[in-house]
Amino acid sequence: MKKRDLFWINRILLIFFVGLTFVLLSIYNIVQFNNTYIQEEKKELEIFTKQIEWVIVPLLKQNDIQSLKRFADDFRNNAEFSFRIFDEDKKEIISSNEVSCKKPLKNDTRIGKKYNIWNSYEVSFENKSLEKVSEININNKKYYLELSLSQEFVISTIIKAQKNIIFFFCICLLLLFLGIIHIFYSIRQGFNSLEDSVIQIARGDFDTKIELPKNGLLNELSLAIMRMTNRLKTQIVRLTQLEEYRKEFVSNMSHEIKTPITAINSAVELIEGNSETNDLQKECFDIIKTQTYSINRLVGDILTLSEIDLEKTSEHKNFKVFNLNSAINQAISIQPKDVVFNKSENIDILGNEELVITMISNLLSNAIKYSGSNKIEVNLTNDKNIIIEVKDYGVGIPAEHLPRIFERFYRVDKTRSRQSGGTGLGLAIVKHIAELHNWKIEVESEVEKGTSFRIII
Repeated sequence: MKKRDLFWINRILLIFFVGLTFVLLSIYNIVQFNNTYIQEEKKELEIFTKQIEWVIVPLLKQNDIQSLKRFADDFRNNAEFSFRIFDEDKKEIISSNEVSCKKPLKNDTRIGKKYNIWNSYEVSFENKSLEKVSEININNKKYYLELSLSQEFVISTIIKAQKNIIFFFCICLLLLFLGIIHIFYSIRQGFNSLEDSVIQIARGDFDTKIELPKNGLLNELSLAIMRMTNRLKTQIVRLTQLEEYRKEFVSNMSHEIKTPITAINSAVELIEGNSETNDLQKECFDIIKTQTYSINRLVGDILTLSEIDLEKTSEHKNFKVFNLNSAINQAISIQPKDVVFNKSENIDILGNEELVITMISNLLSNAIKYSGSNKIEVNLTNDKNIIIEVKDYGVGIPAEHLPRIFERFYRVDKTRSRQSGGTGLGLAIVKHIAELHNWKIEVESEVEKGTSFRIII
C-alpha cells in the first residue's frame, strides 16, 4: 500500500478513535461521578443517622414528644435532609417536613433483623429521595428512623456536574476539531506550495525550488517531483545540445553540398555554351545537370524537414491567420500543369502559410509526376471539418504500399521516381506539416482509378 493511502487511512482512524474515546470517557465519567456521588451521600446519611440517633434516643427513652417536635422544627431549615420517626406499628410520630406526606414506612422486606446489619438505601424517582431506614430498640420497644436526602438536591448537583463534564467534552471536541483543521490546513498549505512549484516547472522553469515538507505524504510526492524535474532538466539540456549539433550539422552539410553543386552547375552551363562540344559530351552534361538538380532538391527537402521538426518542438508555434483559398491558389500557380480548384467559400485558418503552401504543392507535384492523370483537382469543403482534398484519376497506388507511403525515402516505383527527379521525401514532408498543425491526413487509392489525399482540419 502506498504511503499516501496509509496517511489518509491513519488520519481517519485516528479521528474516529479519538472521538470514540472522548465519548466513552465522557459516559464513563458521568456514570462514575453519579455512582461516586451517591456513595458519598450514603456515607453522609450514615453519619447524619448516627447524629440524629444520638439526639432522639434519650428523648424517646423519656417519651418527650414535645422536645422531639422542637428538634424536628429546628431541622426543617435543612433543605437537603429530612427525617421521620415511626413507632412500633410503623405509624409516623415525628416528621421534619413542614407538610408530612404521611408516606408509609417501607414494608418489612426492608426492615427487620436483616437490616440491623445491612442498612437499606434506595434512589426513588417517584418519591424523589435517597433514603436510609434504621431500627432503634428502646426498652424492648421498636422505633424506626427514616432519614431522606432530597432527590431534587441530588439531581441538581448531578446535573450541574454533568453539565461541567459535557462542557469539558465539548471543549475537547472543539480542540479535536481545531486539530483536524490544523492538520488539513498544513496539508493544504503544503499542497498549494507544491502546486505552485509544479506550475512553474510546467511552464519550463526547471530551476524552481521545491520545498520538502515534513509531512510524510507530501514529502514523498515532493521528492518524486524533484527527481523527475532533475531528470527532465538533464534530458532537456541533452536534447537541446543534440538539437544544436543536428542543426549545425545540417546547416554545415547543406552549405558544404550546395557550394560544389553551384560550382558544378556554373561549369556545366559554361561548357554547354561552347559550340565545340559534341553530342556525347552534351549528353554527359545533361546527366550531370539533372543529378545536380536532384541533389539540390534533396538538400532542400532535408532542410525543410529539419525546420518542421524544429517547429514541432517549439512551445510557441509561428502561426498566423491566413486565407486558405489564397494559399491553395499559390500552390496551384507554381505547377507545370493545369489544376481544377473547387472551392465553396473563403476560409481563414490559423497556421504557417508557407508550410501549408509547401504541403499542397507536394501533393500536387506527386499527382502530376506519378499518377499519369489528365485531370487533377483540389476540393475545399467546410462542413463539420475543413477538408482539403487533392484528387487524381490516374494509375493509383497498390494497397500494400499505402501504409508506408509517408515514410522518408519510401518510393512506390523506385525506377520511375528517380527518372522524374523525386527525392522520396515529398509525402513525409506533407505528413510532418499536417502533424505540426494537429491536422489529420487520409489517403484512398484504387489501381487504375486514381488516388485521393485528404487533409482534415
